Amino acid sequence: MDLKLNPKIDICRGIVVSVLLVLLLVAFVALPFVAYASVPSDRGYTNIDVNTAYRMIRHKAFSNLVILDVRSEQEYRLGHLYDAIPIPHDELESRINELREHLNHEIIVYCKSGGRSQIACEILVEYGFKKVYNMIGGIDAWIEAGYPIYTTYHYVTVDRLGRRIVLDVKPLLSVLQIGCPSCSQNCNNNEFSINVTSTVLQDSENYTEILFSYEFNGSTFEFTVAKTLLWGYHKQSPFANRTAKFILTEIKSNNVSMQFYTLSYIVQHRKYNLTVLTTLTPSDSQEAYNSSFTTVNYAPAGKSEVVSMEFVEFNTSVTLSQLYKVLSDSSKTMSRFYLREGIKNSDINLIKLAINYHRMKLELSLLYWLTQRQLKEYDKEILDSSATLMDDFWSCLACTAGCYAALGGGCFAVCFFSAGLACWVCSFLLEYPELLLLGCDAFCNSMGWCP
Repeated sequence: MDLKLNPKIDICRGIVVSVLLVLLLVAFVALPFVAYASVPSDRGYTNIDVNTAYRMIRHKAFSNLVILDVRSEQEYRLGHLYDAIPIPHDELESRINELREHLNHEIIVYCKSGGRSQIACEILVEYGFKKVYNMIGGIDAWIEAGYPIYTTYHYVTVDRLGRRIVLDVKPLLSVLQIGCPSCSQNCNNNEFSINVTSTVLQDSENYTEILFSYEFNGSTFEFTVAKTLLWGYHKQSPFANRTAKFILTEIKSNNVSMQFYTLSYIVQHRKYNLTVLTTLTPSDSQEAYNSSFTTVNYAPAGKSEVVSMEFVEFNTSVTLSQLYKVLSDSSKTMSRFYLREGIKNSDINLIKLAINYHRMKLELSLLYWLTQRQLKEYDKEILDSSATLMDDFWSCLACTAGCYAALGGGCFAVCFFSAGLACWVCSFLLEYPELLLLGCDAFCNSMGWCP
């Protein structure tokens, strides 16, 4: 017997099956997200992975959901989940009343990798909180999964793809290891007090030579610093005053001597101040630079509500002018990023930050043009480069003055003339020692001082 298939019946069956599959999928997606990768603990809270946490945060059913960051204040400032409430785990019990209104709401607790959040969850359960979720892996796992965080600190890598320069931007938290003590603790340490005296040996328009003396650990050290101005630029307008200098510095101490170049660019604008400082160490052949370290600091007129920093690491060689072109492009990239994030989250501070980085980009473009046109003799290849872009970074250094006074101004002397000690002592100057350590380490390595 021949069986004849009815095309209309087959089509109807296909439609029914498709509809059923869609309905099953919708029902599956509509289930409470806590059903995914959630493991109730025997201590009254539930362990969830970052994917589940992300779905819970995004789902409208959890309108009263609370995100609790139990890391330190310094860690929180460097980056956190959007809308997270910061209460360090060791302060949670004393500040538990700040969360009383959320006694029956879902609370997602996270730290760096999961240890402190577990302790915090146990405290919350002990105080009667009913819906506590511990995010396994912490913010490290969250960033690894590619989920967004609120941060104004980034790590930028520069690579060459053919003739193109490619930038890759990541949260600085993804490469930093946090855990340094606070500056307030460090400022109380006077063990490294250094007294520095200076004597001017020569002083002319293009050349200065100064003798420095300082005592450290009962010994007296002397060295001379000679600076030769190789190029200068100055332009004044009704709105801004711009000055650039290219200087050769020679340091001599006993039978040891060293040379390096510095290019400084200072802008005093009605709406902002900007400082660019590049340190260059020459190669033995003088045909290239072995390394460079650049700081770009933008300070808006008035007080900035946020502080930002991008640490830029070059994985390819560039010329001096190309260095500023890349930094200009980096500023442009960050300006677009902060503008997008500011609009998306209705954050006026991030929008202001975007404007600041746009101005930084314009100034670095001008410096690129100046270097390319007027410093051709010194526009050489740099084999190894790194840089920092900072928006109003120095305004956050409220404790620096105290530390600086305790050191008697000697940190800069130590940084320049005491190899192994330089990176270590300088890390005691800032409220964010882990950030300075990153920059100071790059600087000292560029100078060949760190082991």
